[in-house]
Amino acid sequence: MRYSIARFWRERKSHYKLLGKKCLECGRINYPPGRICRYCGSDQLEDIELLDKGRVVTWSTIYTVPTGFEEYKPIIIAVVELLKTRVKILTRLVDVEPDEIREGMIVEPVLRRISEDRDAGLIHYGIVYRPSLLGERESE
Repeated sequence: MRYSIARFWRERKSHYKLLGKKCLECGRINYPPGRICRYCGSDQLEDIELLDKGRVVTWSTIYTVPTGFEEYKPIIIAVVELLKTRVKILTRLVDVEPDEIREGMIVEPVLRRISEDRDAGLIHYGIVYRPSLLGERESE
């Protein structure tokens, strides 16, 4: 897979931070971020970092993976509701077996290698989620 080094550099913040937009009119958080608020139509938005622990809402396990992702097999994709903001995100779960996942499981963000472009010499990292080391006690 070929990536533009310049494009990757411009988009680096979105790879290493989980960013949304908070509407200054209605106060709601827009994720994924856009140029206008999807709730009230205002263009008065400010960046907000959403990087936070969350709770697994639902998940799916993918056993047939695309070429180049065989080492990650099976891939677990989950909808996670962030604890502080209640924003729901779609993310990959790591460091867990499919039969260990439970609804309501507390997960935390980690930075992991997503892919690499050997021709350009780039290794791409991004935010994924893993079971929290403190577990269910955090929800109390």
